[in-house]
Amino acid sequence: MGRCSSKPCCEISDVTTFPESRLISVQPVIDEDLTTVPPTLRRDEIISDLSKFRKVDNYAAKAPKSTDLSVHNLAKYLTKASKTNLGRVRAFYYWICHHVELDVRSFLNNYKKPVAAEFTMHTKVALSYGYAELFAELCRLTDIPVRTLYGYLKGYGYNPSKPFKYTQQTNHAWNAVHVVGQWCLIDCTLGAGFVNDEGHYNREFENFYFLTDPNQLISTHFPYMDKNKRESKAWQLLQKPLTLQTFNKNVKRTIKSFQWGVDLVSHKEAVISVTMSATVFIKGTSRMLSNVSARLTDTGGNVHKQYTLVQNPDHNLFSIRVRPPSTGKFRLTILGRVDKNDATLYAVVSYILRCRQTERKVYLYPKHSGVWRSRSDYKDFGFHAGVDSPLIMTPKDGDLELTLNKTKDFTVTFRVAYSESTIKNLENYFLVENNGSALLIRGRFPEKGFYKLQIFCKTDSGNFEPVLLYLIDCTRHATENASPFPAMYSSATEYHCQLLEPLMRELPEESWVIIRFRSRDIIKAVVNGRKIEKGNGGVWRAAVRTSTAGGSLRIAGTKDPKGRYWVLYEFTIVKGPNSMELEDVLTARSNMSQPPVTQRSENQSTQKTHRGILKRSIKEKTVIISK
Repeated sequence: MGRCSSKPCCEISDVTTFPESRLISVQPVIDEDLTTVPPTLRRDEIISDLSKFRKVDNYAAKAPKSTDLSVHNLAKYLTKASKTNLGRVRAFYYWICHHVELDVRSFLNNYKKPVAAEFTMHTKVALSYGYAELFAELCRLTDIPVRTLYGYLKGYGYNPSKPFKYTQQTNHAWNAVHVVGQWCLIDCTLGAGFVNDEGHYNREFENFYFLTDPNQLISTHFPYMDKNKRESKAWQLLQKPLTLQTFNKNVKRTIKSFQWGVDLVSHKEAVISVTMSATVFIKGTSRMLSNVSARLTDTGGNVHKQYTLVQNPDHNLFSIRVRPPSTGKFRLTILGRVDKNDATLYAVVSYILRCRQTERKVYLYPKHSGVWRSRSDYKDFGFHAGVDSPLIMTPKDGDLELTLNKTKDFTVTFRVAYSESTIKNLENYFLVENNGSALLIRGRFPEKGFYKLQIFCKTDSGNFEPVLLYLIDCTRHATENASPFPAMYSSATEYHCQLLEPLMRELPEESWVIIRFRSRDIIKAVVNGRKIEKGNGGVWRAAVRTSTAGGSLRIAGTKDPKGRYWVLYEFTIVKGPNSMELEDVLTARSNMSQPPVTQRSENQSTQKTHRGILKRSIKEKTVIISK
């Protein structure tokens, strides 16, 4: 009989209440006609609905105390649960998974993992081997063909960079049982519970290990009995059995990955070599994945956040890009869920990354939970199809100009985040305007790195919900000497304004500047209280001279002939370059058909008078998109 290794079972460490002397280690006799061939029926073809076992499970759950006195009493009782061998096997599996006590449970839960790994040989013999042999003995006593299988398990603590070798002792045991005319696989040990990431045992019944399909169980179970490779290989029950080398290379799949039909599109081996970055693709087949996330940890268990980017480029296809922060080994765990109402993310697959080279500067991705994608129903809010693509944008020279076409008019706002540090008043480097048929977005990026841009739309309830999401890649280029955009008020959005120039918030003192903006709604406009005229193409334009440093310049307008003026844009007057040089440049650029409006430099009394006029005639609206 195979023996436990010097370490406990990888996935679970548990022991029966039956003394070791009462565990019958003799293999049940197997009919020679029952050849070891792969099954013809899949699990879901045998048991399409587990509820069919409800009566059998209830019967097994009510086993009297007298059944604890001997295996014979237990077998006699459980056999009456069903008239079929399949039903009896189910009763054995259910009873063992629910009723076998765990003598080492408190030991596992109360001590640290390094201590918990120090078991005596007496304890190890009664771990998964006790479960498997108890199941085999119940089958033998009821004349059901059974075989106890020993081998290697990719369980708790499994490290794919340390492959199993035939020279190692086996570390797990499970069963093959002959029912419904074929051999089927059962693991009562893992059906009873599991050891979590913290090394604590959780008792939790799992149906997955009852009649598990061989092509799924081989992800974690490799049979190797009596040092006989040929015979052991047959008990994989596969048309094309794996070698131990291939078993070691293949990635360990989780139960959820099989239940959800997750296809490992790009990487099926456990270890991935990485040069600067790697991208893993997975796809849901039988179930729609509602969310996918990724966790990167180093060999010390430290989590490295913001080095993974999860995208959803196609229907139920997900890409996970990882950029390790340094060379060395890392573990990449991909998590997901299918139920939108379930807040828990479950492990789907885990890889070991061997990073040989990193980027010169590894920039962080902005903080984001789950998948980087826009809402699938963004068109319902009034956007044209295609505005959600591309998700990742790389502005030329660090300047962004983006047009998002719309099918209807609606109110929006935005939020922008930087991954590396806090840039003061980052929103001031973005200008989001609404001309009615499109959103016009302009951005400047003061530092290299990744930026996150979200567009929020106002709902019927008055709330703003995130609809569009973009990642701005400025890792190679940032905006040289980036300056903030002018402050923009909600009235500019309401009146469908587009500022043409100037496009900087700070204007030099006592200098001529050209003002140009476009609006389909405004019928009257002023700059610091002085009226300006609309020219060709519906463009409002004027040449004005700024005041001394410390003041401001405001553009205001109204669509009501007798109504108030509302502030559209505001500029700050600062000490700047030589005003004559700037005046010459602006005059050359203006090419105005009419001579510019002459505005003398204001003295203090004039400035006070203008401020009084503005207070009486111009009212500011609450900011929705503020810069």
